[in-house]
Amino acid sequence: MQERRKFIRIPESSAISYQIISDKKVGDYLTRDLCQGGIRFYVHEFVPRNTLLKIRLNLEKRFFSFETIVKVAWIREITPNERFEIGVEFVNLPQDISDRLISYIKDSLNIV
Repeated sequence: MQERRKFIRIPESSAISYQIISDKKVGDYLTRDLCQGGIRFYVHEFVPRNTLLKIRLNLEKRFFSFETIVKVAWIREITPNERFEIGVEFVNLPQDISDRLISYIKDSLNIV
């Protein structure tokens, strides 16, 4: 089976908060992993695919945090009606943040 991912993913347990743009619901969770293209984390509510979220990600190891818009790429139910795993992709991530994120990922993998 061929790998479909565009970007290298690293395990990451960092604080993330999100707000569903269309109805102002918010939540605070921990990430599972991240890459240059997006983030995987858990939520306690179903969020439909293609929903836009405003997130705040806090990468404590680098004292680096940022806010941006993401789009729900997929969602999977973990515990019936209680816990969901969600994958989001960045929407128009500013270049300076993208560069810092790439540097963070490379440092985590010890890539020079």
